[in-house]
Amino acid sequence: MSDQRAMAQEDSVTVIRPYQPGDEAACRACMLELQDSERRFDQRLRPGESMVDAYVAQMHTYCREYAGTIFMAERCGEVIGLVMVLAHVPFEALDEPPDEYALVAELVVRDGFRRAGIARALLDTAESYAREAGASELRIDVLSQNTPARTLYIREGFAPYKETLAKSLMH
Repeated sequence: MSDQRAMAQEDSVTVIRPYQPGDEAACRACMLELQDSERRFDQRLRPGESMVDAYVAQMHTYCREYAGTIFMAERCGEVIGLVMVLAHVPFEALDEPPDEYALVAELVVRDGFRRAGIARALLDTAESYAREAGASELRIDVLSQNTPARTLYIREGFAPYKETLAKSLMH
């Protein structure tokens, strides 16, 4: 796979490239926006500012542990999104397949750049990375109420596999 993938968009080009030194602030901004966006679906989630620094550090740890990487979407020198893919995540429970899978652990496109094919390009890059790393299955998690993301993932070939249903016991 090429280290950079370019995608033409309205007189500008979006480049998908590997995370590099100097991307720390942009990665933080993406994850802050994602966390605060997901809080619209579940108010119990921590505010982005309270967890983002530790979470970004955890992302890098997961990349080291599970043969993962982060790809950045950049347009005109500005990072507008990212995807983190882990290539070798082991199934851990005895009632799961005795193998491993690849996981799109994070996917975010910054507000103002959505609905332009950038998430699709990031997913394609993650899929290529996982395939080249020898993964036979790619998974992605989504909050059930996040209809736009869920619709995209299904359109891109992901199928529901297992659902966790939750019931609040607080009245």
